[in-house]
Amino acid sequence: MRPILTLSLLCLALTPAPAQTVQKCCGTSNSTFLLGNLGTSPHTQCLYLPADLTNAAAGEITRLYYRYGTTGVANGNTLGNMMVRLGQTTATTFSGGNTFFTGLDTVLQLASFDIPAGTAGDWFMIPLQSPFLYDPAQTLIVDIHFTGSSTTNFGTYGTANNGRKLYSQSPTDLTGTTTSTTWQDMGFDLNTSTALAEAGTVRGTAYPNPADGTLFLHLEGAVPEAVDVVDLHGRPVALPLVSRTAGTVVADVSALPTGLYVARVRTADGRTGRLRWMKR
Repeated sequence: MRPILTLSLLCLALTPAPAQTVQKCCGTSNSTFLLGNLGTSPHTQCLYLPADLTNAAAGEITRLYYRYGTTGVANGNTLGNMMVRLGQTTATTFSGGNTFFTGLDTVLQLASFDIPAGTAGDWFMIPLQSPFLYDPAQTLIVDIHFTGSSTTNFGTYGTANNGRKLYSQSPTDLTGTTTSTTWQDMGFDLNTSTALAEAGTVRGTAYPNPADGTLFLHLEGAVPEAVDVVDLHGRPVALPLVSRTAGTVVADVSALPTGLYVARVRTADGRTGRLRWMKR
């Protein structure tokens, strides 16, 4: 019988990794039904399929971007009790055409969020408090809600909404309205690093990446003592261990579902690091 690695995920202080901007762009339809209109659409949920996005790759989403439209942007906007939630699904449409997805991860929740004044067509940023593990093979769900808006005609650019956007009054509503004509342009930054790195301590690589059978986790100049793995949603995953040598853990990932995973490695001398890898 193969030994099984015990699984969990701890928060680690990692060195920054290069960012990659992923985009759905670019439309010229202006709409206040995202980050402006308070009376009708303080809650929106948009779907972005893999084919909708350019430069998509596996990694952690750290920042969202939207494009200034033509109304209210010279004033900027202040949103009260702003909440951003993200999720992923294999579905490509809303169930029944108007049913919100649930079980999303809250990645930003602030009593007040300021959008600076800007120029039509430029991008503005929404930094996330919690990074979100993104799988480029699945549909991304972006859910936004606020209870205050200082510039209710604040507009953002997009293209035609062909069943990719719902709006409602409350984030707890089960169904929404589909009549918004604009589906907003959106971008995000990814932390796509796959190297194990913790403040200049343990480093390593995962290969092949993506993997579909055997996965090698190799550490540079360190002995791996324990490996913990979670899936895209933070759930522990049992990973059958094939072998362990002085600097490499070999695991069988053939039975795992396709998706993005995170492995935490602890070395014999107590150092730790985190590694992202994809199961094909």
